Amino acid sequence: MRRAAVPRRYGYGDRPRVAAVLAAACLLLGLTALTGCGAPRQPTVSLNPADTVKAAQLLLTDRCLTHQGLTPPRQGERPASAAEGRRVDHALFGTGRAELKITLPSGHVVSQHTDGCLAQAQRRLYGDQRRWFQASTTVNNLHSKAPSQDRAAYRELSDRALQRARTLLTAETRTTAQR
Repeated sequence: MRRAAVPRRYGYGDRPRVAAVLAAACLLLGLTALTGCGAPRQPTVSLNPADTVKAAQLLLTDRCLTHQGLTPPRQGERPASAAEGRRVDHALFGTGRAELKITLPSGHVVSQHTDGCLAQAQRRLYGDQRRWFQASTTVNNLHSKAPSQDRAAYRELSDRALQRARTLLTAETRTTAQR
């Protein structure tokens, strides 16, 4: 029996790659600004769309955690204590019962919280977290068998997230370059 894929939660293991991509983008864009070559309208580092959205999501979740006085997780680093790790997990992924749920045709139930830094980042990037959860879960699990309205919503919300991610990362690199 095939296991249903679930929407990825970006945890300790995914952050290093995204952090490295974000660092490279910041470095290259910062060098462009410092050398006087002019600030491009689009980032000069060519990230694929998925990495661009992941980098923006990482930036937003890190800001959220830092705002709460927590240290964002990094690969190879352990929280100061188990209690600190739980606080970071709760702040990142939310607490209590998951508010968003979908039962797939296979009978698997996929759920997600609407609180937490990850949910906040998804709302900022995708606009409508509930709609994104529905579309992404359905498309990622059913692929071409997903209903056409879910595939259309997935494309629309992905495009919106990419545009917002590019805007966010470009603004961040300009701010970093000015410091």
